[in-house]
Amino acid sequence: MPPEKISVLLAGPGHELVFYQMQPPFLANPQLMIAGHATTWDVLQSSLEQSKPEVLVVHASISPGADPLLKVLSTMQAWNGVAVVILPGTLANYQGAFSNLGGVVSGVFVMPVNWAELPERALTAGSTARAKIAQVSANPQFSAPSAFSPQGMTPIVTGTKRIAVLSHAGGSGASTVAENLAYELAARLSVRTLLFSLGLPPAAGAHFRLRYIPNLTEFFERPGKPAVQSAIQKVEGLDILLAPENSLEYLKAATHSTDMKAANSIYSMFMSAEDGSYAAMIMDLPLAESEWMLHPLFFANLVLIVARPTMADLFAVRHTLNFMNSLGNRLPRESLYLVLNQASENSALTPRRFLEELSGELGWAPPIAAVIEYDPQIQMAQDQRVAPVLRSEKLARGVRQVIGTLFPGMERAVQMPPESQGSKSLLRLPKFKLG
Repeated sequence: MPPEKISVLLAGPGHELVFYQMQPPFLANPQLMIAGHATTWDVLQSSLEQSKPEVLVVHASISPGADPLLKVLSTMQAWNGVAVVILPGTLANYQGAFSNLGGVVSGVFVMPVNWAELPERALTAGSTARAKIAQVSANPQFSAPSAFSPQGMTPIVTGTKRIAVLSHAGGSGASTVAENLAYELAARLSVRTLLFSLGLPPAAGAHFRLRYIPNLTEFFERPGKPAVQSAIQKVEGLDILLAPENSLEYLKAATHSTDMKAANSIYSMFMSAEDGSYAAMIMDLPLAESEWMLHPLFFANLVLIVARPTMADLFAVRHTLNFMNSLGNRLPRESLYLVLNQASENSALTPRRFLEELSGELGWAPPIAAVIEYDPQIQMAQDQRVAPVLRSEKLARGVRQVIGTLFPGMERAVQMPPESQGSKSLLRLPKFKLG
Protein backbone atom coordinates (compact mmCIF):
# COMPACT_ATOMS: atom_id res chain seq x y z
CA MET A 1 0.00 0.00 0.00
CA PRO A 2 1.57 3.35 -1.03
CA PRO A 3 2.30 5.81 1.79
CA GLU A 4 -0.16 8.63 2.38
CA LYS A 5 0.65 11.83 0.56
CA ILE A 6 2.20 14.60 2.62
CA SER A 7 -0.15 17.57 3.05
CA VAL A 8 1.27 20.97 2.12
CA LEU A 9 -0.11 24.47 2.65
CA LEU A 10 1.22 27.08 0.23
CA ALA A 11 1.31 30.68 1.47
CA GLY A 12 2.54 33.92 -0.03
CA PRO A 13 1.55 37.55 -0.65
CA GLY A 14 -0.90 37.40 -3.50
CA HIS A 15 -2.69 35.06 -5.85
CA GLU A 16 -0.16 35.34 -8.69
CA LEU A 17 2.80 34.28 -6.55
CA VAL A 18 1.00 31.39 -4.84
CA PHE A 19 -0.92 29.96 -7.79
CA TYR A 20 1.36 30.70 -10.74
CA GLN A 21 4.85 30.42 -9.24
CA MET A 22 4.66 28.25 -6.12
CA GLN A 23 1.86 25.82 -6.99
CA PRO A 24 2.80 24.27 -10.40
CA PRO A 25 5.86 22.27 -9.27
CA PHE A 26 3.93 20.97 -6.24
CA LEU A 27 1.08 19.74 -8.44
CA ALA A 28 3.59 17.72 -10.45
CA ASN A 29 4.83 15.79 -7.40
CA PRO A 30 2.63 12.70 -6.83
CA GLN A 31 3.82 12.31 -3.23
CA LEU A 32 2.51 15.70 -2.13
CA MET A 33 -1.06 16.89 -1.59
CA ILE A 34 -1.90 20.60 -1.57
CA ALA A 35 -4.07 21.04 1.52
CA GLY A 36 -4.81 24.69 0.83
CA HIS A 37 -3.56 28.13 -0.13
CA ALA A 38 -3.16 31.38 1.76
CA THR A 39 -2.63 34.68 0.00
CA THR A 40 -3.14 36.99 3.00
CA TRP A 41 -1.86 37.03 6.57
CA ASP A 42 -5.32 36.51 8.11
CA VAL A 43 -6.03 33.53 5.86
CA LEU A 44 -2.65 32.00 6.70
CA GLN A 45 -3.32 32.16 10.42
CA SER A 46 -6.79 30.65 10.15
CA SER A 47 -5.71 28.01 7.59
CA LEU A 48 -2.90 26.78 9.83
CA GLU A 49 -5.26 26.42 12.76
CA GLN A 50 -7.93 24.65 10.72
CA SER A 51 -6.01 22.37 8.34
CA LYS A 52 -2.88 21.70 10.43
CA PRO A 53 -0.72 20.81 7.40
CA GLU A 54 2.31 18.60 7.76
CA VAL A 55 4.39 21.11 5.78
CA LEU A 56 3.95 24.85 5.34
CA VAL A 57 5.77 26.49 2.44
CA VAL A 58 5.59 30.21 3.12
CA HIS A 59 6.95 33.35 1.49
CA ALA A 60 7.69 35.62 4.45
CA SER A 61 6.34 38.74 2.72
CA ILE A 62 2.84 37.51 3.56
CA SER A 63 3.53 38.47 7.18
CA PRO A 64 3.46 42.02 8.59
CA GLY A 65 7.00 41.32 9.85
CA ALA A 66 9.51 38.65 10.79
CA ASP A 67 8.48 38.50 14.45
CA PRO A 68 4.78 37.73 13.83
CA LEU A 69 5.75 34.97 11.38
CA LEU A 70 8.21 33.43 13.84
CA LYS A 71 5.49 33.42 16.47
CA VAL A 72 2.96 31.76 14.18
CA LEU A 73 5.46 29.15 12.98
CA SER A 74 6.23 28.18 16.56
CA THR A 75 2.60 27.06 17.02
CA MET A 76 3.11 24.31 14.43
CA GLN A 77 4.89 22.19 17.01
CA ALA A 78 1.44 21.49 18.49
CA TRP A 79 0.82 19.02 15.63
CA ASN A 80 4.49 18.34 14.69
CA GLY A 81 4.22 20.43 11.54
CA VAL A 82 7.29 21.78 9.76
CA ALA A 83 7.89 24.80 7.54
CA VAL A 84 9.97 25.81 4.55
CA VAL A 85 10.48 29.57 4.58
CA ILE A 86 11.30 31.86 1.63
CA LEU A 87 12.67 35.24 2.64
CA PRO A 88 12.70 38.38 0.49
CA GLY A 89 15.99 40.23 0.33
CA THR A 90 14.72 42.78 2.87
CA LEU A 91 14.49 40.03 5.50
CA ALA A 92 17.72 38.22 4.63
CA ASN A 93 19.21 39.21 8.02
CA TYR A 94 16.56 37.07 9.72
CA GLN A 95 17.78 33.86 8.08
CA GLY A 96 19.47 32.78 11.29
CA ALA A 97 16.43 33.52 13.43
CA PHE A 98 14.23 31.32 11.26
CA SER A 99 16.86 28.58 11.00
CA ASN A 100 17.09 28.47 14.79
CA LEU A 101 13.37 27.87 15.22
CA GLY A 102 14.14 24.37 16.40
CA GLY A 103 11.94 21.50 15.31
CA VAL A 104 9.74 23.63 13.05
CA VAL A 105 11.70 25.27 10.23
CA SER A 106 13.27 22.69 7.94
CA GLY A 107 14.74 25.07 5.39
CA VAL A 108 15.24 28.79 4.77
CA PHE A 109 15.74 30.24 1.29
CA VAL A 110 16.48 33.82 0.29
CA MET A 111 15.03 35.21 -2.92
CA PRO A 112 15.53 34.57 -5.76
CA VAL A 113 14.77 30.85 -5.50
CA ASN A 114 14.31 27.96 -7.89
CA TRP A 115 10.67 27.03 -7.26
CA ALA A 116 11.18 23.60 -8.82
CA GLU A 117 13.46 22.62 -5.92
CA LEU A 118 10.92 23.35 -3.18
CA PRO A 119 8.62 20.30 -3.58
CA GLU A 120 11.53 17.92 -2.96
CA ARG A 121 12.54 19.96 0.09
CA ALA A 122 8.96 19.88 1.38
CA LEU A 123 8.79 16.13 0.79
CA THR A 124 12.01 15.56 2.71
CA ALA A 125 10.84 17.79 5.56
CA GLY A 126 7.46 16.07 5.80
CA SER A 127 8.97 12.59 5.63
CA THR A 128 11.45 13.43 8.38
CA ALA A 129 8.68 14.81 10.58
CA ARG A 130 6.64 11.65 10.07
CA ALA A 131 9.62 9.52 11.01
CA LYS A 132 10.07 11.48 14.24
CA ILE A 133 6.39 11.04 15.11
CA ALA A 134 6.67 7.32 14.45
CA GLN A 135 9.74 7.13 16.69
CA VAL A 136 7.94 8.91 19.51
CA SER A 137 4.95 6.60 19.11
CA ALA A 138 7.21 3.54 19.24
CA ASN A 139 9.18 4.92 22.22
CA PRO A 140 6.74 6.67 24.59
CA GLN A 141 9.60 7.63 26.92
CA PHE A 142 10.65 10.23 24.34
CA SER A 143 8.37 13.22 24.63
CA ALA A 144 7.84 15.90 22.04
CA PRO A 145 9.66 19.21 22.69
CA SER A 146 7.72 22.10 24.11
CA ALA A 147 6.70 25.01 21.90
CA PHE A 148 9.63 27.25 21.06
CA SER A 149 9.52 30.89 22.04
CA PRO A 150 12.15 32.98 20.24
CA GLN A 151 14.36 35.09 22.49
CA GLY A 152 13.85 38.84 22.27
CA MET A 153 10.92 38.71 19.87
CA THR A 154 8.40 41.19 20.70
CA PRO A 155 -9.03 44.68 -5.99
CA ILE A 156 -8.84 44.02 -9.38
CA VAL A 157 -11.00 41.23 -10.96
CA THR A 158 -10.03 40.02 -14.42
CA GLY A 159 -12.16 37.82 -16.65
CA THR A 160 -15.44 36.20 -15.62
CA LYS A 161 -15.43 33.60 -12.86
CA ARG A 162 -18.10 31.03 -13.69
CA ILE A 163 -18.36 29.28 -10.34
CA ALA A 164 -20.45 26.13 -9.94
CA VAL A 165 -21.30 25.34 -6.30
CA LEU A 166 -22.53 21.82 -5.69
CA SER A 167 -22.83 18.92 -3.30
CA HIS A 168 -24.13 15.38 -3.54
CA ALA A 169 -24.98 15.44 0.17
CA GLY A 170 -28.24 17.04 1.26
CA GLY A 171 -27.92 19.62 4.02
CA SER A 172 -24.26 20.40 3.36
CA GLY A 173 -25.01 24.10 2.91
CA ALA A 174 -24.12 24.48 -0.77
CA SER A 175 -26.92 27.00 -1.30
CA THR A 176 -25.81 28.96 1.75
CA VAL A 177 -22.25 29.14 0.44
CA ALA A 178 -23.32 30.10 -3.09
CA GLU A 179 -25.79 32.77 -1.98
CA ASN A 180 -23.52 34.39 0.58
CA LEU A 181 -20.51 34.30 -1.73
CA ALA A 182 -22.60 36.13 -4.32
CA TYR A 183 -23.98 38.59 -1.76
CA GLU A 184 -20.53 39.34 -0.32
CA LEU A 185 -19.15 40.06 -3.78
CA ALA A 186 -22.05 42.16 -5.00
CA ALA A 187 -23.45 43.96 -1.95
CA ARG A 188 -20.34 44.36 0.19
CA LEU A 189 -17.49 44.46 -2.33
CA SER A 190 -19.39 45.98 -5.28
CA VAL A 191 -18.23 43.30 -7.71
CA ARG A 192 -20.81 42.84 -10.45
CA THR A 193 -22.26 39.39 -9.79
CA LEU A 194 -25.05 37.17 -11.15
CA LEU A 195 -26.42 34.35 -8.99
CA PHE A 196 -28.26 31.39 -10.54
CA SER A 197 -30.47 29.56 -8.04
CA LEU A 198 -31.10 26.27 -9.84
CA GLY A 199 -32.69 23.96 -7.28
CA LEU A 200 -36.32 22.86 -7.15
CA PRO A 201 -37.59 25.03 -5.60
CA PRO A 202 -34.84 27.65 -5.99
CA ALA A 203 -33.51 28.35 -2.48
CA ALA A 204 -32.67 32.01 -3.14
CA GLY A 205 -36.35 32.78 -3.55
CA ALA A 206 -37.06 32.19 0.13
CA HIS A 207 -33.75 33.47 1.48
CA PHE A 208 -33.84 36.82 -0.37
CA ARG A 209 -37.62 37.51 -0.24
CA LEU A 210 -37.94 37.14 -4.03
CA ARG A 211 -40.98 36.47 -6.14
CA TYR A 212 -40.98 33.15 -7.99
CA ILE A 213 -42.09 35.01 -11.10
CA PRO A 214 -40.29 36.14 -13.21
CA ASN A 215 -37.96 33.16 -13.51
CA LEU A 216 -36.03 31.32 -16.21
CA THR A 217 -39.23 30.07 -17.82
CA GLU A 218 -39.04 33.42 -19.61
CA PHE A 219 -35.94 32.19 -21.48
CA PHE A 220 -37.18 28.68 -22.26
CA GLU A 221 -40.36 30.09 -23.83
CA ARG A 222 -38.56 32.70 -25.94
CA PRO A 223 -34.79 32.03 -26.03
CA GLY A 224 -32.42 34.97 -26.20
CA LYS A 225 -30.67 37.64 -24.16
CA PRO A 226 -33.77 39.87 -23.75
CA ALA A 227 -35.65 37.03 -22.04
CA VAL A 228 -32.80 36.42 -19.62
CA GLN A 229 -32.64 40.11 -18.78
CA SER A 230 -36.38 40.23 -18.14
CA ALA A 231 -36.09 37.37 -15.63
CA ILE A 232 -33.42 38.99 -13.45
CA GLN A 233 -34.39 40.10 -9.95
CA LYS A 234 -32.16 42.37 -7.89
CA VAL A 235 -31.21 42.44 -4.21
CA GLU A 236 -28.86 45.21 -3.05
CA GLY A 237 -26.77 45.19 -6.21
CA LEU A 238 -26.88 41.41 -6.68
CA ASP A 239 -28.56 40.10 -9.84
CA ILE A 240 -30.43 36.81 -9.34
CA LEU A 241 -32.01 34.34 -11.77
CA LEU A 242 -34.37 31.69 -10.40
CA ALA A 243 -35.07 28.30 -11.91
CA PRO A 244 -38.77 27.56 -12.57
CA GLU A 245 -40.58 26.86 -9.29
CA ASN A 246 -43.23 24.84 -11.09
CA SER A 247 -42.17 21.18 -11.29
CA LEU A 248 -43.57 20.65 -14.80
CA GLU A 249 -41.79 23.71 -16.18
CA TYR A 250 -38.58 22.62 -14.44
CA LEU A 251 -38.71 19.13 -15.98
CA LYS A 252 -39.71 20.54 -19.36
CA ALA A 253 -36.62 22.74 -19.42
CA ALA A 254 -34.41 19.72 -18.70
CA THR A 255 -36.11 17.74 -21.49
CA HIS A 256 -35.44 20.50 -24.00
CA SER A 257 -31.79 20.48 -22.93
CA THR A 258 -30.88 16.97 -24.09
CA ASP A 259 -29.20 18.75 -26.99
CA MET A 260 -26.85 21.24 -25.34
CA LYS A 261 -26.60 23.24 -28.57
CA ALA A 262 -30.36 23.77 -28.79
CA ALA A 263 -31.44 27.41 -28.63
CA ASN A 264 -33.64 26.77 -25.59
CA SER A 265 -31.24 24.51 -23.66
CA ILE A 266 -30.02 25.28 -20.16
CA TYR A 267 -26.49 25.67 -21.51
CA SER A 268 -27.71 28.21 -24.10
CA MET A 269 -29.38 30.11 -21.25
CA PHE A 270 -26.00 30.49 -19.55
CA MET A 271 -24.44 31.68 -22.78
CA SER A 272 -27.19 34.24 -23.20
CA ALA A 273 -26.67 35.46 -19.63
CA GLU A 274 -22.94 35.94 -20.24
CA ASP A 275 -23.06 39.47 -21.61
CA GLY A 276 -19.51 40.51 -20.66
CA SER A 277 -20.56 42.74 -17.77
CA TYR A 278 -20.27 40.25 -14.89
CA ALA A 279 -17.08 39.55 -12.95
CA ALA A 280 -18.70 36.56 -11.23
CA MET A 281 -21.46 34.18 -12.31
CA ILE A 282 -22.26 31.86 -9.39
CA MET A 283 -24.40 28.77 -9.99
CA ASP A 284 -26.13 27.04 -7.07
CA LEU A 285 -26.62 23.53 -8.46
CA PRO A 286 -29.32 21.02 -7.44
CA LEU A 287 -28.59 17.61 -5.92
CA ALA A 288 -30.03 15.59 -8.79
CA GLU A 289 -27.76 14.68 -11.71
CA SER A 290 -30.01 16.11 -14.39
CA GLU A 291 -29.33 18.68 -17.08
CA TRP A 292 -29.76 21.30 -14.36
CA MET A 293 -26.49 20.03 -12.87
CA LEU A 294 -24.74 18.87 -16.03
CA HIS A 295 -25.01 22.03 -18.15
CA PRO A 296 -23.68 24.39 -15.44
CA LEU A 297 -20.64 22.14 -15.03
CA PHE A 298 -19.90 22.44 -18.75
CA PHE A 299 -20.31 26.21 -18.51
CA ALA A 300 -18.21 26.65 -15.34
CA ASN A 301 -14.51 27.38 -15.14
CA LEU A 302 -14.34 26.89 -11.36
CA VAL A 303 -16.10 24.43 -9.06
CA LEU A 304 -16.69 24.62 -5.30
CA ILE A 305 -17.64 21.27 -3.76
CA VAL A 306 -19.33 21.86 -0.39
CA ALA A 307 -19.23 19.19 2.28
CA ARG A 308 -19.52 18.77 6.03
CA PRO A 309 -16.51 17.11 7.72
CA THR A 310 -18.36 13.79 8.11
CA MET A 311 -17.79 10.33 6.68
CA ALA A 312 -21.10 10.48 4.77
CA ASP A 313 -20.10 13.74 3.09
CA LEU A 314 -16.64 12.34 2.37
CA PHE A 315 -18.26 9.57 0.32
CA ALA A 316 -20.49 12.19 -1.34
CA VAL A 317 -17.41 14.21 -2.38
CA ARG A 318 -15.79 11.07 -3.76
CA HIS A 319 -18.94 10.49 -5.82
CA THR A 320 -18.87 14.11 -7.03
CA LEU A 321 -15.27 13.82 -8.20
CA ASN A 322 -15.95 10.51 -9.96
CA PHE A 323 -19.02 12.07 -11.57
CA MET A 324 -16.98 15.00 -12.84
CA ASN A 325 -14.34 12.61 -14.12
CA SER A 326 -17.06 10.89 -16.15
CA LEU A 327 -17.60 14.19 -17.95
CA GLY A 328 -14.24 13.68 -19.63
CA ASN A 329 -12.09 15.87 -17.38
CA ARG A 330 -13.54 18.99 -18.97
CA LEU A 331 -12.26 21.02 -16.03
CA PRO A 332 -8.64 20.65 -14.89
CA ARG A 333 -8.05 19.57 -11.32
CA GLU A 334 -6.63 23.01 -10.58
CA SER A 335 -10.15 24.42 -11.03
CA LEU A 336 -11.70 22.31 -8.25
CA TYR A 337 -11.87 23.32 -4.60
CA LEU A 338 -13.45 22.05 -1.42
CA VAL A 339 -15.37 24.05 1.16
CA LEU A 340 -15.76 22.26 4.48
CA ASN A 341 -18.91 23.64 6.06
CA GLN A 342 -20.40 23.35 9.56
CA ALA A 343 -17.08 22.30 11.08
CA SER A 344 -16.63 22.12 14.84
CA GLU A 345 -14.44 20.53 17.47
CA ASN A 346 -16.89 17.63 17.52
CA SER A 347 -16.65 16.99 13.77
CA ALA A 348 -15.98 13.38 12.82
CA LEU A 349 -13.06 14.39 10.57
CA THR A 350 -10.52 17.18 10.80
CA PRO A 351 -9.86 19.04 7.52
CA ARG A 352 -6.50 17.32 7.18
CA ARG A 353 -7.97 13.90 7.84
CA PHE A 354 -10.75 14.61 5.32
CA LEU A 355 -8.15 15.28 2.62
CA GLU A 356 -6.09 12.25 3.61
CA GLU A 357 -9.09 9.95 3.40
CA LEU A 358 -10.13 11.40 0.06
CA SER A 359 -6.62 11.20 -1.36
CA GLY A 360 -6.30 7.64 -0.13
CA GLU A 361 -9.45 6.69 -2.05
CA LEU A 362 -8.78 8.59 -5.29
CA GLY A 363 -5.06 9.27 -5.29
CA TRP A 364 -5.60 13.03 -5.09
CA ALA A 365 -7.84 15.60 -3.42
CA PRO A 366 -8.82 19.18 -4.28
CA PRO A 367 -7.40 21.81 -1.92
CA ILE A 368 -9.64 23.33 0.73
CA ALA A 369 -10.65 26.88 -0.19
CA ALA A 370 -12.23 27.51 3.22
CA VAL A 371 -13.35 25.86 6.44
CA ILE A 372 -16.59 27.39 7.75
CA GLU A 373 -17.32 26.80 11.40
CA TYR A 374 -20.77 25.79 12.58
CA ASP A 375 -22.79 28.78 13.74
CA PRO A 376 -26.53 28.65 14.67
CA GLN A 377 -26.74 32.32 13.66
CA ILE A 378 -26.63 31.21 10.02
CA GLN A 379 -29.92 29.32 10.17
CA MET A 380 -31.53 32.02 12.31
CA ALA A 381 -30.59 34.69 9.76
CA GLN A 382 -31.99 32.62 6.88
CA ASP A 383 -35.27 32.11 8.74
CA GLN A 384 -35.44 35.88 9.18
CA ARG A 385 -34.58 36.35 5.50
CA VAL A 386 -31.39 38.23 6.28
CA ALA A 387 -28.15 37.38 4.47
CA PRO A 388 -26.30 35.22 7.05
CA VAL A 389 -22.96 36.74 6.06
CA LEU A 390 -24.21 39.90 7.82
CA ARG A 391 -24.88 38.06 11.07
CA SER A 392 -22.20 35.38 11.28
CA GLU A 393 -18.53 36.33 11.43
CA LYS A 394 -17.66 32.64 11.05
CA LEU A 395 -19.48 32.49 7.72
CA ALA A 396 -18.10 35.89 6.65
CA ARG A 397 -14.55 34.73 7.38
CA GLY A 398 -15.04 31.56 5.34
CA VAL A 399 -16.58 33.41 2.42
CA ARG A 400 -13.67 35.87 2.40
CA GLN A 401 -11.25 32.94 2.29
CA VAL A 402 -13.05 31.63 -0.79
CA ILE A 403 -12.88 35.06 -2.43
CA GLY A 404 -9.18 35.37 -1.62
CA THR A 405 -8.57 32.00 -3.28
CA LEU A 406 -10.68 32.42 -6.41
CA PHE A 407 -10.19 36.12 -7.19
CA PRO A 408 -6.62 37.24 -7.89
CA GLY A 409 -5.86 40.72 -6.64
CA MET A 410 -8.68 40.91 -4.10
CA GLU A 411 -6.64 39.82 -1.07
CA ARG A 412 -6.62 43.30 0.46
CA ALA A 413 -10.29 43.91 -0.25
CA VAL A 414 -11.37 40.92 1.83
CA GLN A 415 -9.29 41.86 4.88
CA MET A 416 -11.90 43.52 7.06
CA PRO A 417 -10.88 45.64 10.04
CA PRO A 418 -12.41 44.18 13.24
CA GLU A 419 -14.59 47.21 13.89
CA SER A 420 -16.11 46.89 10.42
CA GLN A 421 -16.83 43.16 10.39
CA GLY A 422 -20.48 42.49 9.87
CA SER A 423 -21.11 46.02 8.67
CA LYS A 424 -22.71 46.22 5.28
CA SER A 425 -21.10 49.53 4.50
CA LEU A 426 -17.50 48.38 4.58
CA LEU A 427 -15.38 48.55 1.47
CA ARG A 428 -17.55 50.24 -1.09
CA LEU A 429 -15.59 49.74 -4.31
CA PRO A 430 -16.78 50.93 -7.70
CA LYS A 431 -18.49 48.26 -9.77
CA PHE A 432 -16.10 46.87 -12.30
CA LYS A 433 -15.52 44.13 -14.83
CA LEU A 434 -12.15 43.93 -16.49
CA GLY A 435 -10.77 41.64 -19.14
